[in-house]
Amino acid sequence: MDCFMLAVSVVLPLFLYMLVGVLIRHFKIFTEENFKAVNRMIFHVLIPLTLFFSVYKVDLKSAVEPKLYVYVWLSVIAVFCILYMVFRKVLHNTLPECPAEDSLIKLNRPDAATMLQGMFRSNFVLFGVSIASSLCDEEGVAAISALAAIVVPTFNILAVILFESVRGEKVSVKKMLAGILKNPLVDAGILGIAASVLKLRLPELITGPFEKLGDAATPLALVVLGGMLSIKSISAHRYYLVFSAFIKLVFIPLVTVGLGIIAGFRGNNLVAVLAVFAAPTAVASTPMAQAMGGNGKLAGEIVAVTSAGCIVTIFLWVFVLSGMGFI
Repeated sequence: MDCFMLAVSVVLPLFLYMLVGVLIRHFKIFTEENFKAVNRMIFHVLIPLTLFFSVYKVDLKSAVEPKLYVYVWLSVIAVFCILYMVFRKVLHNTLPECPAEDSLIKLNRPDAATMLQGMFRSNFVLFGVSIASSLCDEEGVAAISALAAIVVPTFNILAVILFESVRGEKVSVKKMLAGILKNPLVDAGILGIAASVLKLRLPELITGPFEKLGDAATPLALVVLGGMLSIKSISAHRYYLVFSAFIKLVFIPLVTVGLGIIAGFRGNNLVAVLAVFAAPTAVASTPMAQAMGGNGKLAGEIVAVTSAGCIVTIFLWVFVLSGMGFI
């Protein structure tokens, strides 16, 4: 019963926040454009504040375990490489592209690249911090937040490599690095790490209001995510979506968390692995697919399906891992 209640305590807030967003959209309090505008504010202001203060307040030297960071980083790359090899024939098919149909065999290049991105790139910052705050102590939350400085740029780099290789164009390292340095999540993580390591301490009178503002990031972001979910017009891609959601929410966490247990990770460290790999597809994958020749519509559908599905899968992961005494 304790394991069940722990799992409920992690998942129920996610569900309720997203439900509020769905209701706001249903009753037309906000339009889709309103949600997009609020989402931009959350991405550029609130979540960076959350990441910064989560890391800034804690002594990272005692909270961070290098073995964990190396494992997560290598696992992200390994997942991408394995998926790329699975889709390799489709991604480099020089024959005329097939129309999107209800068959993975007839998958075309833009759809294949979009699905691959949807499977390896997770909404780690939003869902990871939320999971960590329910399952970890303050040091655990800080360590997981600091992972953003490693995981987010890695996701971005791999996504750029994926779409550029599919389009047959050379990857511009200069543009890629510039894009990463402009990412507010990466900047916040780096600044937080620097402030923690250098033991910089700002007056509470200044940090207090900004920290409280950052506290609104997770619930508000989940409300917005719920408001942006749409299950319309997904029937044409239903097989793609089921396959992508299974790989993203079940298979990849099963392998990475399982190997993490074998590697000796427990408690906060195993929660970190779960937060990175069991989270749904990143919302940022949709504009990336639209801008780089992928299927933006399919990308948005993958975000919607995995975001809704993770309510069930995260509950099961937490329930099973806590029941076995790993977290």
